[in-house]
Amino acid sequence: MLVMILESVPTVLRGELSRWLTPVGSGVHVGRVSALVREELWTLAVSKVRSGRVIQIWSRRGEPGYDLRVHGLVSSTLLDLEGIPMIAIKDAAWREACARFRLHASSSTEVEGDFGGNNESQSQ
Repeated sequence: MLVMILESVPTVLRGELSRWLTPVGSGVHVGRVSALVREELWTLAVSKVRSGRVIQIWSRRGEPGYDLRVHGLVSSTLLDLEGIPMIAIKDAAWREACARFRLHASSSTEVEGDFGGNNESQSQ
């Protein structure tokens, strides 16, 4: 299963994704595609997103049962908290938590993670 969530993206991108995935709501597309098609859809979305945001979530074995990647985060960041992906909003509480737990506040706008237990995160 693949879910793609689009925010503030060109209409043409929504149309191109609807060739492969079913639109089920405003900016939400779902479907079942191969890993190769999933990668191609991600590449397409990132190339056409402009200043918007794209979130891609797909099912996988292991905990937590899915993986995700995000492009276009500005005031938030993707975190791996003991194998569970979370999107944290960078506000005063975020800065306090970074100081308290000695976290490194990433300024990356695209985060890709393997949240299925391998603890490998990549920024592109």
